[in-house]
Amino acid sequence: MLILQLFFFIFVTLLNNYYSVSADCYVKLTSPQLSPNQYNGSWFVIARKAPKSRSFLPKNVQSSTFNLLIQADQTSLSFLEYHKINGSCAPPLKGNLTRYKEGYMISVENNNDHMDRIYVRPIYHGYSGEQNEEMNIVLYGCVHENWDGGCPVGEEWVVIMSNSRHPQTLQLFKSAMLIEEEACIDILHFQALDTYTDCGDEVVDEDQKLRHAQIDENNEFVDVECRVENIQPKPNNISKFFSEPRVLTVIAYIDAELSDEQIAHISCRYETPSNATCEWIRQDTCFKTQLTQKVSRNQITISSSILRLNGSEVPIDWSGFVLWENGDEYISMHCGTVDDDGACDAVRIYVWSDEDHMDQPTIHEIYRQLQAVCVDPTDLIFLNTFHECIVPPPSTNNSRCSVPIGWSPLTINMLDGVWYVAADLNDEPKIFLQSAVVNMTRRANESDILDITYFAQKESDAKCIGPGRGQIKLLSDAQLEVQLEYKYPFVRNHVNTIKFMYKVLYLDNQRAVLYWCFKQNANGTCEQHDVNFLIRSRHFSHNDLSLILPYLDKVCIAKQDLRWFDLHSQCGMEMSSSTHLRRDLVTLSHYHVLDILTNVQEPKCTYKELRGVRADLHSLERAGTWFLMSLMDEMAMDTYAMVGRVFSVSNSTAVLRLFQSASIPGEPRQCFTRVFTIQEVSNKSNGDFYYELHFESISKNSTTMVFRFLFFNRHVGVIYSCLRNGPEGLCEERAIYVISRHESIDHAELTVVEKVAKSACVDPLRLYHTAAHDECVYDHLRLKPPACSSVDVKNAVAEWATYSVQETLANFGQSVYHVVASSNALQPPFALRFDGANWQKITQEQAGCLSTPVSVRVSGRNRLLVFVNNDTVVLLSPSGVRSELLLREAQLAGQLPCLALLLEPTSNCSQLVRPVCKAIGAVEDQGKMNGDWLLFASDPSFVLNWRCVISEGDSESDHVFECHSESWVGACERPSRGKIIVDEQGGFKTEFDAETSPIRTPYSEIFAVGNVSVTDDTILMINDGALVGRKYSLWLRKTVNWNEKLLNDVHQYCVWPLPAQIRSMDMLC
Repeated sequence: MLILQLFFFIFVTLLNNYYSVSADCYVKLTSPQLSPNQYNGSWFVIARKAPKSRSFLPKNVQSSTFNLLIQADQTSLSFLEYHKINGSCAPPLKGNLTRYKEGYMISVENNNDHMDRIYVRPIYHGYSGEQNEEMNIVLYGCVHENWDGGCPVGEEWVVIMSNSRHPQTLQLFKSAMLIEEEACIDILHFQALDTYTDCGDEVVDEDQKLRHAQIDENNEFVDVECRVENIQPKPNNISKFFSEPRVLTVIAYIDAELSDEQIAHISCRYETPSNATCEWIRQDTCFKTQLTQKVSRNQITISSSILRLNGSEVPIDWSGFVLWENGDEYISMHCGTVDDDGACDAVRIYVWSDEDHMDQPTIHEIYRQLQAVCVDPTDLIFLNTFHECIVPPPSTNNSRCSVPIGWSPLTINMLDGVWYVAADLNDEPKIFLQSAVVNMTRRANESDILDITYFAQKESDAKCIGPGRGQIKLLSDAQLEVQLEYKYPFVRNHVNTIKFMYKVLYLDNQRAVLYWCFKQNANGTCEQHDVNFLIRSRHFSHNDLSLILPYLDKVCIAKQDLRWFDLHSQCGMEMSSSTHLRRDLVTLSHYHVLDILTNVQEPKCTYKELRGVRADLHSLERAGTWFLMSLMDEMAMDTYAMVGRVFSVSNSTAVLRLFQSASIPGEPRQCFTRVFTIQEVSNKSNGDFYYELHFESISKNSTTMVFRFLFFNRHVGVIYSCLRNGPEGLCEERAIYVISRHESIDHAELTVVEKVAKSACVDPLRLYHTAAHDECVYDHLRLKPPACSSVDVKNAVAEWATYSVQETLANFGQSVYHVVASSNALQPPFALRFDGANWQKITQEQAGCLSTPVSVRVSGRNRLLVFVNNDTVVLLSPSGVRSELLLREAQLAGQLPCLALLLEPTSNCSQLVRPVCKAIGAVEDQGKMNGDWLLFASDPSFVLNWRCVISEGDSESDHVFECHSESWVGACERPSRGKIIVDEQGGFKTEFDAETSPIRTPYSEIFAVGNVSVTDDTILMINDGALVGRKYSLWLRKTVNWNEKLLNDVHQYCVWPLPAQIRSMDMLC
């Protein structure tokens, strides 16, 4: 949204601007006019489509590099082509390019002294990079043209080439889209070529040579060296920096000491090279401190103080080595702690400048310097650089909720560039927008006028309009007079205009807050108003939010009243961000981009076709924090933001700890900390990898879901899960999650990664983007809990709760729970049991067992993690299983003292002895399986109720079933049909009918494989796994009621049904 009138205009435009596009593709090529100089140089062929009949390049070529040089006539070009075949460089091909029609005729000498000719023309040309140093071209030709000038299908010759070995994703994406939409050629027909070979390296420019490009075995760029010991400061003149008096301003910083202090401005006036007076601004509060410093060749030692929000004045250290300096600005860096891998885990960065306004090229250079030492520039907190400590005159109207004083200083240059609308006021009346981007350009020879171009997308139908035009005029008192032009689709030749006024409430190098009061009360307060929060890049952090909140408070706008925009919308992607984030940190190689765009051409829509790729658990762990960038799911709660870390336990198991911001629709959002166990499962026969994810729920029994990685590299991943299949095998309830190890991601690369959803038949437009600034997730460093050795048991945190009698019985019953791990490793073994009124601690005495009442609090993150008598944290297991995986899951549930596995006791107290589980043997009478059965209890669970009819199959060991299920929301699901095959040892496997797909794969309460025990009244299916321990599903014959005898029978198999696991069996289906 720009303002109320703009919303009305957009609404009308979108409402009337609907059009449909034919499913048939018609070739509609245009050729950009390129000069010979734009062809001159060396080009790497990124991908090519060879014609079916002939081509001057061999079919099995692995790489190709063109060298084009302008000849004396200044129109034609010489042609050299270097390529690799079977791992070796072939002799170069020679030829020339002569001007012909809209392009060139390529003539190439082949081995038989025959000249191959083909007419080619450019159909795409684009620049990218900070200084437009990267150029990308798509050349199109045809071996045999039709009589009408068209090209027969398959005879097209197309190459995507770039003067960079790694073209920017946006340019590659645009090239691929143009080839598909205008040349009508599926990108799946293209072959991606290797750009990292030395074939032709002798003719490329110095900056194009292979030694300047490093990739690993997965075709990914090698990360820069991140070990602290290898970070070397560049030569600098910092010793001369303070040779004259100057005022330095903190442009941006990364410092945990200033967290939540709401500092808006820091500047220091140097009278001598070693002393300065610093002015701080915290919104309306100004205070001064003294600074002392000592400068050496590469090190600068600075000490000062800060007046905290609580009123105390404490010392602050700004020391560090000089990372970079250019005479006007310098960056200091200090590493507080070094992580296990040698990288800096607590970095302190300060960017100082003697210029109030830092231009975008300088900011880009600062980003590059930080990236070179593995510091994420998106962590920078930018301050306001323009204000000084001036007390406002008494006449100034500073009352809360009144129309504010305009921002000063304010110039046109400070507004010039691209701005993204990050938020507006969630209030009526307006048409809600999903995204908006505005480009403000200073008009030539004008000192107070900006021309604007905008794109906007409406939330209700996601239609994109633009480019729209207009202008902004800067008036006195920081007011902006905005004039927009717009057209109604039904009167296309008539241009309408609207005018309105904004006041600049806040402005710095990265952010702007525009305020508009359109109905003012007599006392000066504003009755109806609106606000727009603008940001220079597509990344918006929690620090950006915290800085401007006090300014919003002045005009009585609360944080919860803001409505957040989608900063990664594709609407307006033609506009380049004024601030390029992580330009040098490559997320996708050209192989990845082309593979993604190829795979989505042949989607796998059924569960039988779907295959997952392997995501090594150790690699997931080494990457650190993973940020959820976008998602589409059909869960009960809406997720607004999520971050997580993986902690591997073995090659195939791990624990996932995450922070989530979510809410039930219509209710306030909440912060959650969740802990899951993960197991990797592979199907070697078809190369499919999938992952089981399990968690213990405190509201019902444990739950398991299965997900696959549709795409994964060490930077990004796309996760897919199907929760329910349709009868034809198509997924009816699914989830897609796009994750990144970086808090921000290049917009074009995210757009390409989201295309992966199409490979599983999910429209990428259904994905919505999350918010990195959300309060639940911004402090993601807490995902790695403090060292357990530093946590006192009295300070243990894991969402402890005291259960009522009913809650305790539902979650624990009255079974004995063995303590398998404890914060007190020297404590004698004991067990816990709820007797219906109190928890009892069972210990060994000479006479046998002794029960003592104790107080127990249960963790809301793991129901088997409890706090006993507020002095011991223990992990429980009903079967006494000691597992490193389950121990790690418990340890990561919060901030806990170290938990140690306890040895199994040898005791004369029978209740402390680990139960011996009865082994399932052969089913003596398989005829007992036949009949009507209802699901009584299971762990884990997937539905509310099951009813099955089992009958005889083709043989004695085959049993045909037809089952009906009732979902958790009470909906009747379609029938599940198949057969259960029971072997002689009591093992079984389930085969579902080929004609109708199973509702859930590969797991449901009807296990795929396992062991089965059958009696006159019960069927007990068991499957032992690493995540849960013993999975079970217990079925009762329809005519049988649950009783004590049946309870004792299943206890023999180490199955203890809890009230929360028991179904109602009031089957409605």
